[in-house]
Parts: sequence; structure tokens; C-alpha cells
Amino acid sequence: MLETFASGFLVFAYIATALFQVALVLGAPLGEYAFGGQRTGKLPVGFRLASAASAAVLLAIAGHYLAQLGIFSPLLDEVGNAVANWVFAGFAALSAIANNVTRSQKEKRLWGGTTIAMLLAAVIVAL
Repeated sequence: MLETFASGFLVFAYIATALFQVALVLGAPLGEYAFGGQRTGKLPVGFRLASAASAAVLLAIAGHYLAQLGIFSPLLDEVGNAVANWVFAGFAALSAIANNVTRSQKEKRLWGGTTIAMLLAAVIVAL
């Protein structure tokens, strides 16, 4: 039951994060909340392209967890799924580190706690 809750939380969190990235792609003036807070306002084209790639990756990860919940058909066998879960836990760890050591206080306040919760949920699913 805890694993199901954690998977559901990760689906929600990754989709919400992907939507934030899509907002950046579309020109939302939220630059100080992403990419280390290097840019304020609307991001330049290079950063917006990076946001588009990030959104695609985040949606793919959400799809993996939707398969964990039985909503999508799994693409991986049991061993592959276990490996993917640990890879995504590692990805969540890197995200948590990056968002909690950033110099941007706005980015840290927005993403710091969220990425730690995502890391804990990813580890629960991987175990």
C-alpha cells in the first residue's frame, strides 16, 4: 500500500514538474525558479529547449510509474523494472541535491522540499 501511494505521488509530482517546464517553454516569466535561478523572467531559447527536453523526460518517468500502478502496460520485465526504479531513484537524488544546493533561494524554496519528497517516494518504490 505504501508503494502504491508513493507511485501515485511520483506520478503527480512528475506531471506537475513537467507542466512547470512546459510553462517555461511557452514563455512564462519564471526563470528565477529554474536552472539555478540564473535568468529572471522569460528564459532565452536555449533554456526553453532544455525545458522542453526536461518535460519529455519527466513525462516518460511519470509513464513508468503509471505502469507500476497498472494504468499503462509495463514495457519492462520484473528485473528491468527493478533496475529502472533504482535509476529513477538516483535521478531523484541528483535532482534533490541540485535543488537544495542552488544559490537561488526562490528555486530552493519551490523545489527543495518537493525533490526530497520525490526522492523518498522513489526509494520506497525501488525497495
